[in-house]
Amino acid sequence: MKKLMKSSLLLMVMAIFLFALTGCGGNKLVATKSEEDSMFGKYEEKIEIKFKNKVASEIKMTMEFESKDKAESIMSLYKLSGENTDKMEQKDKKIIMKMDVDEYAKEQNVSKDKLTKEYFKEYLEKEGYKVK
Repeated sequence: MKKLMKSSLLLMVMAIFLFALTGCGGNKLVATKSEEDSMFGKYEEKIEIKFKNKVASEIKMTMEFESKDKAESIMSLYKLSGENTDKMEQKDKKIIMKMDVDEYAKEQNVSKDKLTKEYFKEYLEKEGYKVK
């Protein structure tokens, strides 16, 4: 019984290393950046992009502010500006935006099939994000 458990544990550890080394399951890109400006103050940005069949399938951006009041103020500004806030929500000190991949491709004037992990990695690094 002990030998079976040891073998199972060893097999699990090997599988984890295999996934880590080969990038299997790596269908997500995460980019972070710290910002500060006169209107928003200090805040953290986090962009998470999921991929399906090598192209982006979901884009989510989270902005975390120093306080809940600041996040509420910024959310109000988005609403007053006429910005479409249907895909935005405020949770405590965070504002979370979900972007439609087709709309993003149209805004960036690029075909959807070009929205690969390499495309976003290069673009976000140019914009000053730390990309994982």
